[in-house]
Order: sequence, then C-alpha cells, then structure tokens
Amino acid sequence: MARPEEPYTFKSEVVRVEGAMNPHGVPVPDSVAESLRKAGTRRLIVRINGYTMKRGLQGSREYGSHLVVGLDLLKKAGAGLGSVVAVEIEVDPAPDEVDVCDELLIALEQDEAARERWETLTPGKQRGLAYHVSSAKREETRVKRALDIALKLRTNTLYGD
Repeated sequence: MARPEEPYTFKSEVVRVEGAMNPHGVPVPDSVAESLRKAGTRRLIVRINGYTMKRGLQGSREYGSHLVVGLDLLKKAGAGLGSVVAVEIEVDPAPDEVDVCDELLIALEQDEAARERWETLTPGKQRGLAYHVSSAKREETRVKRALDIALKLRTNTLYGD
C-alpha cells in the first residue's frame, strides 16, 4: 500500500449515486479510503483519465467511499456514466486553498464589506459559494451570481445566516 504522500492509482467505473445532489461518482477501493482516513486527509487532488480536479472523499451506503464528479468534468475527462476510468489520487498539500473564478474575485474586490465577510467563512463554505459562481456556463450568469453572493455577504442574508 502506498503511503499517503504517494499517489494512489486504480481503475473504477463511473456510477450513479442515488439521492445525491450531484449523482455521478467514482468508487474508491476500501483500502485506499481507509489509508486516507487514517492519515487524516481532508482534501484530495484527483486525476481522472489525466484530467485534474480537487475533491473530498464522500461516502454512501450503496458504493462506500467515492469521489463526486459532475457530468461536465466527466466529459472533460472523456468519460461518462458506466465508463471505466483511470484514477490517481494524492493528498492536497494546501487543503484550505479555494479556487475562486475571476468574476467572484472582482465582485469581492469591489465590495469591501463582502470581502471582509468572505474572509471569515470556512474554506468549505467559500468553496461552495465559489463553485456556485464558477459552475455557470455563461459569463453573464457568473457575473450575476458573483454580484448576488457579494450582496448576500454584505447584508448577512446567505442561506443559514
């Protein structure tokens, strides 16, 4: 078994995970998942058919440990539901780093109160909001979502506030 510092490699079939918001998953072998959990790993750098993304290990009754992968990312990796994919997993050396799209960065730069509130959020909350903005296909939609998030940050009207 590889140490957590070394990449884990395996093949897995893309499956539909019932009841999930994003129903496409890639099951992870139990031995790999257990090793990652024992090491206290929170975030992963994952390559599926060579396409790189950051993920966290998820669990379900049906498939055990798995990686959630959106349909758009699967397409970029040249895969789809039922495809057998080559998977490489390594521990993310910067688990709290959040990828933020340009539209959200600009909105936060222009709104000091929103930026200050953004900086108080957990990395997980930031990641979710950043994904909401960046997942839009059209630039106009990303801009609209970014401005909406900035307003909600400034006025403390985010879901859960």
